[in-house]
Amino acid sequence: MTNILTLTMNPALDVFLEVPLVKPAGKLRCTKPVYIPGGGGINVSRAIRRLGGSSTALFPAGGSIGNHVAALLARESIATNMIPIAEETREDVNVLETESRLEYRFIVPGPKLGVDEWQRVLHAIRTASPRPDYLVASGSLPPGVPVDFYERLAALSLERGFRLIIDTSGEPLRHTGGKGTFLLKPNVGELMSARDDDAVSDPEVARAAQALVDAGRCEVAVVSAGAGGALVADRDGTRHIPAPVVAIGSRVGAGDSMVAAIVLGLVNGSSIDEAVMFGVAAGSAAVMTHRHELCRLDDTKRLLDEVRGLCSGAGCRVPETVTPLIEDVVPVFAEH
Repeated sequence: MTNILTLTMNPALDVFLEVPLVKPAGKLRCTKPVYIPGGGGINVSRAIRRLGGSSTALFPAGGSIGNHVAALLARESIATNMIPIAEETREDVNVLETESRLEYRFIVPGPKLGVDEWQRVLHAIRTASPRPDYLVASGSLPPGVPVDFYERLAALSLERGFRLIIDTSGEPLRHTGGKGTFLLKPNVGELMSARDDDAVSDPEVARAAQALVDAGRCEVAVVSAGAGGALVADRDGTRHIPAPVVAIGSRVGAGDSMVAAIVLGLVNGSSIDEAVMFGVAAGSAAVMTHRHELCRLDDTKRLLDEVRGLCSGAGCRVPETVTPLIEDVVPVFAEH
C-alpha cells in the first residue's frame, strides 16, 4: 500500500464563530464555537480521508491546544505523529458576519520552535517506518524554523526516496525547490509575488510556472487559480486545467482539498494531468461547502466528470488570451 505522510509545521486549532454584525465597542454575541484541527498538511490529511484515502499527519504541537488538535484528528480516525514542543500551539479565529456573509480570518504567527524541536521533525521523517512514498509539506513556517526548511526536506527526499510535494507561500516559497522536490503548488498570487513580478497575465503565469521546472526547482509545478482552474507545467510544457462553475459557499479548505486529491490521484496511478483534474474537482467541491467543511467525495466525483469534459473541449492548453484566471477568483485556493 502506498504510504502518504503529511507535514504541518505550523498547526492550529481553528475556531469558527458566527455573529450578526462585526462592530467596534460593545459585546458581540456569537454562536457556539466550532473547533477544527487546522494547518495545511492537517487539512490535506482530513481531505484525503474524505476522498476515501488514508495518511499519517506529522506535526509539532504543544500545550492543551496541541493536545486538542490531536484529539480532534483522532475523532476523524486520522493517524498522527505529534512532536511535542515547549510552547502552546496557535489558535486562529474565523468569524462569519451573518448579515453581510463576509468572513473575517484572524491568523496568529504560531509558537516559536527551538532548533532541537524542528530538527526532531526532520528526524521523524528520516526514520519513518514504513518510508513514505509521498510527503506533502503544506502551510506556513512558525517562528524559529529556518526559511529554507522545505529545501532541507528536498535533501531528505533524495536520501529516503519519497516524492515531495510542497504547498507554501512568501519567503518559504522563495527558498523552496531544487533537486528532490517533485511538485510545487503555489497559487497565482503566491507564484508571482515570489518572483516580484507585477505583470500578471495568463502567459506570464504560464512562463513563471514553466521557469520553476526549467530551473530544476521541481519536476512539476501546479499553479492554482480558483475559479480559473489550474496551470500544470512539466517537461512536456504547460497546460490549463479548467474548473467547473459552482456556487460559492466558503473558500476555506479549497486549496488543501485540491492538494489532497492530487496526491491521492497520483497514488492511484493517475497521470499528472488526470491527478490535477481530480484536484481541481476537489477544490471546487470544497468551495461549495459551508465554512469549515472540506470537499465531499460525491461532489468531487461529479465535478471530475465536468472537469474532464471542459479539459477535453479546451484541449488542456494555455489559453491565448487573458481569461478569468487572473481576476478576483485568484485567492479561492489560497490557504496559508
